Amino acid sequence: MATASRIRSFRSLSSRTLELLCEEASAHRPAPLGRLERLCADLLFDRQLLNPPVVSSFPESELPF
Repeated sequence: MATASRIRSFRSLSSRTLELLCEEASAHRPAPLGRLERLCADLLFDRQLLNPPVVSSFPESELPF
């Protein structure tokens, strides 16, 4: 199980770094890297919940067509 200090360290990583770690961990199956993959995936999911993508909407008068 990951310690609190390790989890804090992972939270400070950029989303792209977490994505790369997740990809690398999943490529080395079946290994103890499954926990690393799960930790990275969970952190990325939490970030998506906290920062949902913003979809800009145009006023009808400014639509490009």
